[in-house]
Amino acid sequence: MQRVVRLALVVLLGIAIGVVAFVALLIVTNPQPRQAEGWTLLAPLPTARGETAAAVADGQLYVIGGMAGLDGQATDEVSVYDPASGAWTDGLALPDPRHHAAAAGLESTVYVSGGGPSAEDWTPQPTLWALDTLSQAWRELSPMPDPRLGHRMVAIDGRLYVVGGVGFTADVLIYDPVADAWSTGAPMPAPRNHLAAVVVDHEIWAIGGRSSSQIHTRVDIYDTTTDTWRAGPPLPEPTSGAAEAVIDGVIFISGGEDPRGTSGVIDRNWQLDARSGPTAQWEALSPPPLPVHGAHGAALGGRFLIVGGALRPGAFSRLSWTASAQAFTPKSPP
Repeated sequence: MQRVVRLALVVLLGIAIGVVAFVALLIVTNPQPRQAEGWTLLAPLPTARGETAAAVADGQLYVIGGMAGLDGQATDEVSVYDPASGAWTDGLALPDPRHHAAAAGLESTVYVSGGGPSAEDWTPQPTLWALDTLSQAWRELSPMPDPRLGHRMVAIDGRLYVVGGVGFTADVLIYDPVADAWSTGAPMPAPRNHLAAVVVDHEIWAIGGRSSSQIHTRVDIYDTTTDTWRAGPPLPEPTSGAAEAVIDGVIFISGGEDPRGTSGVIDRNWQLDARSGPTAQWEALSPPPLPVHGAHGAALGGRFLIVGGALRPGAFSRLSWTASAQAFTPKSPP
């Protein structure tokens, strides 16, 4: 009997050593930055993390919350990038940790909506917080009528619009900061989460994303003036969890993942000139030094920024959080 117990302990010890060795191998073999045309590396985030929210306000980039560490725990960390100095500073922490939240900047206020509270709890939250960048104080606003996680939020004409995400409905959620009140818009034709979203004029482009069974090439365009959706030009390849930005009507989409497939992190970078109207098509660009997923993109100073994210897909994300800050400069002004 003792021999059996000793043998079992040896087997368990061997398995444990094997697991530790495998994890260590994945960590030390994480991808390293490569040369990439049009891309530069900026000062890194103070903390490597992914599944963040991001917003630009007062000419600075706010990277908010996310997941960090080998346990993938949610964080309340807020990091602020000043393009003038090229440096990061610590912002005022969130009222509570959040991962897979969304953010948008409106004048001197950063708004943060939804997300999940912890690595163990992925329940979509209805919270809406606002950070006054001048007084540096968070306040809690009226909650969303439908909790969301893995969504996007954008600002248009003084209002906030929430699209996609895990929730009870596929409705567009519309927030009026003056009234501190929510209303709803037409539901997205194909509900999905982990999508990208940008604003072109008065329209929201909902790009890619995933549902329970697949990741998408689909693009849907929401007209905020008519509360209607129409189909847009699909991506060349499906992606979810990609980074996005729009610079003078040119849309940029980079990276993402296929957590249920074999492609892992998607090493692609595309642009589309939305000013071309119905004939607009996606064009391939040089991918970034580090392909990532779970990082919001941002347009700042005429550059497309991708900050943080993960270098490996799915459950292996927690072994590969990155602090990288990558900036793409278009060859010529669009």
